[in-house]
Amino acid sequence: MPKTPTDLLAKTKRLRFRETPKTLFVFACLSFLCLTLFANHDRAPRDLLGVVHINSTGCKSAPTQTVGTVIGNGLVLTVAHGVAGQKSTSITTISGQVFEAKILAIDTELDLAVLYVTTDPASKLDIEPIKFAKAVAGSTVYFVAYQDSLQVIQPAKIKRTLSIKTQDIYLETRVTRPGIEVDAKVVVGNSGGPLINNNGEIVGIIWSTSRTFKNRSWATRIEAANELLSRVSATNPSTQSPQVVACVG
Repeated sequence: MPKTPTDLLAKTKRLRFRETPKTLFVFACLSFLCLTLFANHDRAPRDLLGVVHINSTGCKSAPTQTVGTVIGNGLVLTVAHGVAGQKSTSITTISGQVFEAKILAIDTELDLAVLYVTTDPASKLDIEPIKFAKAVAGSTVYFVAYQDSLQVIQPAKIKRTLSIKTQDIYLETRVTRPGIEVDAKVVVGNSGGPLINNNGEIVGIIWSTSRTFKNRSWATRIEAANELLSRVSATNPSTQSPQVVACVG
């Protein structure tokens, strides 16, 4: 017996009803997967306890502000040009704690310095160190700095890794640094800010930005700090004498 239009319409509705739950389930799974991948890839950390604000005074007309990263028990890595020759250096944590620090090791060619936080028995820099990792060209990282004493985290893009021909912090000697070209907005006071990968590891330290190209900035690859760390006492850094160098003019 021939099917009437009404019969055909009813069958179509029944078929759609049977297929709809499966379709919705597949769609929901795909949507959840996409959202999860997107969130894991682009979610910036809310704050990083291991990144601190550094204030140095004594050899310039105004205090110098830079950024540092806790890399060991009481050890903070930063740029050399902000602390070289200074009479007093302190670090401030994201929670507002302030600690005095001294320079244990400094490299004026690589523009890196390792500070040691000098504390009394009643206080301690109880922050988990940030681990080292290699920079990957094309990857997204997070540039961490301070603005008006507040920690600021912005996404950044590693354009390439390269050897950077530049000068030492006194602009006297030509040097080559293992570097990173990164797309990140860097302003005065941001030097020393770390580049942090999606695993929470440090891959580089910002030291300069281009005056010609917008957001083109330069960092030293973190593995360059290994030689500097070899100069630091592994057993008792508190007794190690501070390393003294000239102030940057």
